[in-house]
Parts: sequence; structure tokens; C-alpha cells
Amino acid sequence: MIAPRTWRLATLVAAPALVALATTGPHRGEMLQVIGLVLICLWLVLAGVLAGHFVDAYRARKDGQGDATSPWDRIDVLTASGATMLWTGAGALVASSLMGWASLSVVGVLGVSIVYLAAIWTGAVGSSARAWRRATVAYAVKPELAIEGDPLREEITIGDVGIPVGMRLFVLGRAQRHGVMSRYVVDGRDAAGEVRLESELGPAYRGEHHAPPLALWFGDVLGLSRTAVAHRGTAAFTVVPRLPAVDGAAALLGAGGDDAMSVPTRHAPTEGTFRIREYAPGDDARRIHWVRSVQQNQLVVRLPDEVPPAEPAVRLILDNDLFGTESLTCRAPDEMLDVLVRVWLGIGKALADTGTRVTLVAVVDKAGTMTAIERPLLARNTHSAVRLGSRIAWQTKRPLESVVADRRAKQVVVSSRPRRVAGSELTWVVVPEVAWTTLEVDPPLDQSAKLPYPIGSAENRPSRLARERLRANIRWQDRAVFSQVVCWTDWTRFAGDHIARPNNGRVTLAVIP
Repeated sequence: MIAPRTWRLATLVAAPALVALATTGPHRGEMLQVIGLVLICLWLVLAGVLAGHFVDAYRARKDGQGDATSPWDRIDVLTASGATMLWTGAGALVASSLMGWASLSVVGVLGVSIVYLAAIWTGAVGSSARAWRRATVAYAVKPELAIEGDPLREEITIGDVGIPVGMRLFVLGRAQRHGVMSRYVVDGRDAAGEVRLESELGPAYRGEHHAPPLALWFGDVLGLSRTAVAHRGTAAFTVVPRLPAVDGAAALLGAGGDDAMSVPTRHAPTEGTFRIREYAPGDDARRIHWVRSVQQNQLVVRLPDEVPPAEPAVRLILDNDLFGTESLTCRAPDEMLDVLVRVWLGIGKALADTGTRVTLVAVVDKAGTMTAIERPLLARNTHSAVRLGSRIAWQTKRPLESVVADRRAKQVVVSSRPRRVAGSELTWVVVPEVAWTTLEVDPPLDQSAKLPYPIGSAENRPSRLARERLRANIRWQDRAVFSQVVCWTDWTRFAGDHIARPNNGRVTLAVIP
């Protein structure tokens, strides 16, 4: 399959050559030969303009200018509509020379000449390198610190940009990887002085985002030619995760509950109490075990007849160790990680509210190195924890075994694919992928009689629809691959652990039977 840019560049050579063969020759009419000479002159002018752009771009690249455009991109001046119109005009001229139909030659001459003139004008007055040399582009996404799910908006300010006569300014950008794409078109009459553009971007996705530069270019009003794309303006913003309410988190502490709630034991009538310790000042004298005190020659007291309280400290570990997610185009990997972070922080907040000392453990990028970070979670101050949650991404540098430590503190792991870790006693909270991620959008149907977009939209072109269907099919394949990676079916190996399920905007923890 020929690349679109290669096809457009080939059109600039092949279609004019076909026009020259159709309009010149000993058997052509005098009028057609004159028209052919005029079209050849127009093409030579266009070739000279494009050659100048090619040389300028080549010198800029050779001088080491970082933002220099590729020479081939500089001479790629035709749009898809322009290339189609040029081939249509060339075909009309060939048909008219073969059939002797003069009216058809008029259509061909108009089509070819209009494309030539539009491309010459674009190359002469709309050079992107010259137009953007003095221009300033300010790009911002507001609010700069948002909560997951909040609406975002972008603000673009373009100054000192002069839109040539007969041209329009096009702006294209995507602030979030899976977010909406924003498109703007600015006419010359609207570009007096400073241009301000604003639009809504939809809900915010968790993470520390660095929006790529905006794509800007000039195009003629007929949509036949365009300048090379210039990339200007970047934006940075942070989206912190939203903490959900978690039901059943207290069950993670075991049978003893927490420090404030102990569970009495059940003794048979023949059983006694043998849990004693040395007497300490302030102990209740009624608990002194006199027989044992005489035997040991020191005062000892009976301990309360109850199950000891659960561990006052819990290490809450997030399992973000997963390979191959960066090559997947579907939304499911990002959705899965967002859910894991929300459940992880929600459980930590629920446990901290009961008085348990919670330490959050996760692997994040720190100065280019994946580092395991431990951070205490305070019930009344979760700002540091949610900022940590916004930095978490899938990684493969630090396996889960290196994060799990052989400690006395209770360790709870929040994961989408649990696996046994040798030498460690862990409590698992499983977040099933099938319950938390959404399906991909179906590809557009291949219907010849019904257009998927309004009449006149460029998205209705067969080539664009074919590429869109291909991208949609790839996303579905990637989704199937991701589901197989995180799927696990041997529930019996993790009986007694917990599973997180959605419940009307809340998270419910249930014991795996």
C-alpha cells in the first residue's frame, strides 16, 4: 500500500506528465497545444517554487535547526482533494484528446489550472517556516490540577500570525492520549491581532500529562493545497485520582478487627486461660493470678480473654508490573490502571479512617529510574497520596517480588492478576478486568448506500473509512490480547482473598469462595 504522502508527491509529477502528453503533439489541435503550453509553464513555475522550498528545508536541516521541517514535507503541498482533482482534470484532457470532445477539455483545463494556481499561491505566500518565525503560540489546559472525571478545557492564544489572502489557518491537537481531538479553522478576517481559541476536552483522565505540540498549517479556501505542518506550543497538567468509597475494607484486617474493636473468644467449659504476663503498675488487681504468682515468685496477671487485635500497621501494595501495555492501542490498559489506583487509594483511605496505620507502596518513575516509594496515608490528609497516584504507570523494571518485603506488618496487594509470591504472606485484592473496563467502539460499517458522516465531510472518503476500520480492528485485537494477559481463572488458588466489584459508584470487597 502506497503511503499518502508518496501518492501526493507522485501526483505532482505523473499527472502533469500525462497532461503534457494529452495536450501536445503533431495531431493535437492548435488551441489544445496552446493550452498545453500554458499548463506546462504553470507547472514549471510550481516546480521552481517547490524546489526553492526543498533547498531551504535541506539547508535548515543541515544547519542543525531542531524544529526544521523535512524537505519532503515542505514540497507536499497537495491535499487529498487537490490530488484527486488534478488526476480528474488530467483524465478529462486525455479523454477529450482521444474522443475529440472539446467540452470535456474545458473541464480538464479548469481542474488542472485551478490546482496549479492554488499550489503556486500556497507555496509563494504561505510558507510555514516564514510565517511561524515571529508567531507566538501559548497552549494551556485548564485546570492545571484536576480530579479524575472533571471537565477539561483548552485555551490557545496565537499572536503575530499573518494569514495570507485566500488562505485559512488550521489548528489540530489532542491533549490526552485517549481524549478527543480538537480542530480549529481561522479565517483571515478573524485573525486581526491576537487569536484566542477555546474548547471543551471532556472528562479528565488520571495521570501527569504533557500534551504534544499543536499542529498548525495554512490551507487555501478551496481545500486543494496546504503548507507544511508546524508544531508549536505544549501544555502540562496533572489529573489526580478520585477516591471512591469502599465497603468491606475492615475484613482485610482479619478476625481481630482493629485496635478499637476486639472479638471475644469462645471457650469450652473445660478450657482455661493460660495467657498471662508480668504485673505492671496500673494493672487491675482483680486480674492477678495468685497461684501462678506464688509459683513464679512474682506477680502475674491474666490477659483479657479475647482474640488479639489486628496488626496496627498495613503495607498496601499496588501491583503495576505488566509487560507490553505501551504497544497496545486500546483504552483498556489505561482504564485498568486507573481502576487499580482508585481501589488502592480507596482501600487505604477506608483503613486509615478506622485508625490503622497504612503505608502505601508503589513503583513510580523517579528521575528516570523506577523506584519503590513508601508513603504513609493519613486519614485527614490525602493530598500527598493522590499526587502519588497521578504518577503511577505500568512498568516492568521492578517486579512485584522486589516490592514485597518479609515484614511483620500485614501486607495487602491490589492487583489485576494475582500470583503467589514465595516466602511472603500476602492478602490479595483482585480487581477483575472484565468488570471494570469498557468495550471498544465498533468500526464504521462498510455501507456504500449510506454515509456514516454528514454529506460533504472528508471523513466519508473511502480511504479514510478504510483506515478508520483498520484502526478499530487493531484496537479490538489489542483488547483481546490485554484480556488474555490479565485474565486468570483458577479461583481456588486464591480462596479466602478478596475481589473488588463496582456497586453504584462504590467499591465492594467480597471474599473469594
